[in-house]
Amino acid sequence: MKRCFITISICLFSLAMYAQRYYEYIDSAEFYIGAKEWSKAEYFTKKALEAEPDNSNNSLLLSNLATIQRYQGKTAEAVKNYSIALYMTPNAVTLLKNRASLYLELDSVDLAYQDYDKIISLDNKEIESLYNHAMIAIGKKKFGICKDDLERIKAISPKSFYAINGYAVYDMIRGNYTQAVDGFGKIIKARPSIDAYINRAECYLAMKQLNNAEKDIHTALQLDDKRGSLYLLKAKLDKMRYDEMSVKKDLELAEKYGIDKDEIKKFLKQ
Repeated sequence: MKRCFITISICLFSLAMYAQRYYEYIDSAEFYIGAKEWSKAEYFTKKALEAEPDNSNNSLLLSNLATIQRYQGKTAEAVKNYSIALYMTPNAVTLLKNRASLYLELDSVDLAYQDYDKIISLDNKEIESLYNHAMIAIGKKKFGICKDDLERIKAISPKSFYAINGYAVYDMIRGNYTQAVDGFGKIIKARPSIDAYINRAECYLAMKQLNNAEKDIHTALQLDDKRGSLYLLKAKLDKMRYDEMSVKKDLELAEKYGIDKDEIKKFLKQ
């Protein structure tokens, strides 16, 4: 009996020590997260997981670990750890959002769509997820789903960026350029962005309002003169003006700043 009591005491002491280390490791990880020292934050988060692999808090720790790895460009490891965390807590909306946004970064659009699908089934007022779900849906030509998502966003927050920009993109894809120009104009007035100028310029080109398109392209280039898609758009404008010298120059710049050669060849065949 005495021996049994000593063994239990030792075990309890050992468990207490592991628990103390677990929280000490977490404290250290949080300190280094605050300091943006990602490699050290990763080290201490892993140490906490090793100290208590069955702790109920480990879903949150794994999520943090994945985000830390994401900051370091370790995207495959980040996806793996988000997925393990989601296996433990499958309905965690924040976790699903984190993995979905990472899938988008990795151009794994179908996987991102699945995550956003689940998010909005769990929380039908999650506006950002509804918006991303809508934008992926429109890329898949699922116009009805996109419209449903946008209607839900509009009902929640009609004057939000997500509502106005979402409808503008929807109108642009559907060929309703006048409405799209109006929507992108509202976005530009509220908070100018390169994407809004690019999208409005695309609409102006479709409407053959070349001077307006030129102004938007010029403004966008002032904001970022190293975006290949802008030079491809400018080449489209040049082509509509029959300015072959400028087309050639802009296509060279488009390739220099990241546009794939196959996309340029496709443009030249149009």
